Amino acid sequence: MSKARRVQTDSSVMDKLIADSGIQIQRFRPGDLVEGVVVSVSHNQILLDIGAKAEGIVSGSELGEGSFGYKDLQPGDTAVATVVQPENSQGYVVLSFKRCEGDRQWKLVEDALENGITLKVVVQEYNKGGLLVDCMGLRGFVPLSHLDRVHFAEDIAKFAAGSEAELKESLQVLSGKELKVKVIEVDKVKNRLVLSEKEALKTYSDDVRQQKISNIKEGDIVTGIVTGLMPFGIFVDLDGVEGLVHISEIAWEKVNNPGTYYKVGQAIEVKVLGIDEETEKLALSVKRLIPNPWEDVQEKYPVGTRIKGVVSRIVPFGAFVKVSQGLEGLIHVSEASGPLDEGQEVEAIVTLVDKDNQKLALSTRLLEKIEL
Repeated sequence: MSKARRVQTDSSVMDKLIADSGIQIQRFRPGDLVEGVVVSVSHNQILLDIGAKAEGIVSGSELGEGSFGYKDLQPGDTAVATVVQPENSQGYVVLSFKRCEGDRQWKLVEDALENGITLKVVVQEYNKGGLLVDCMGLRGFVPLSHLDRVHFAEDIAKFAAGSEAELKESLQVLSGKELKVKVIEVDKVKNRLVLSEKEALKTYSDDVRQQKISNIKEGDIVTGIVTGLMPFGIFVDLDGVEGLVHISEIAWEKVNNPGTYYKVGQAIEVKVLGIDEETEKLALSVKRLIPNPWEDVQEKYPVGTRIKGVVSRIVPFGAFVKVSQGLEGLIHVSEASGPLDEGQEVEAIVTLVDKDNQKLALSTRLLEKIEL
């Protein structure tokens, strides 16, 4: 008697048989979002026709608490659910309304990341290093480095160099406010959603940007936020338009390090000198907010005048003394009656005034001789 031959039914053979038959089988995986038509509704379960001759079942706790409106579903209505199990013992695809909402939200933020979509979020609270926000029901995080400082200039200025406590206090004013952001990182497994307001603001259309620039005129005095410090000057953000205060335009006196005058995040008032049409950047000035102190220096400080000032910096060839705002004089080493230190108050005699070359020479040695 011959033995019956065993038929192979492994997945590869089954897949081939299905493919040869031309039958289209929809394969479901846990976590998939599916849309179906309601077939029947009872007090503890709902059946959905999810296509490809497959039916899904939502029952028990997976129906949720009613927040998704399942109690109002009627046969023929369309509903979306999350796959929990591809097939149960009865042949149904096990679905969940309860898990669906969260899955849909994660899918939306993933799509937003992939397509560069701008989202609206609501600030909940400050957390070390940034803000916690509500993003379509998900908790997201906006790092400080990705916040647009223009919207809260006064507060940013307070904590630019402050403590963590001061930072937290300043950012509390944003609680409940709406921000526009872009998604920069999504990890559903780790429940991680990182957002950026700065990236969202980069999407300004050319028309909007041009309109902002057209509203700024040469000679305007405006307030902006320091966004960068470089050896050659200060970058300032004016409501989405970038400008530069060259180091020579920071103060009337000589400036060696812009960082000694301003900090990133600080609010700053500037005067518009001009607009570079090619780069669309603004040339700005701080020193021109006050009159040029060199204009009337000869009238105020003629040769022989006794002046009082404070040593502002020490150099190999002498010491610079701040006489008034924006005006410095030099006590050459040969004209110093003794050692000088930065911050020291001194009295000296004016020995040279050169308005055109902006030079003011001082002497403590000569003053000492006169007093003798």
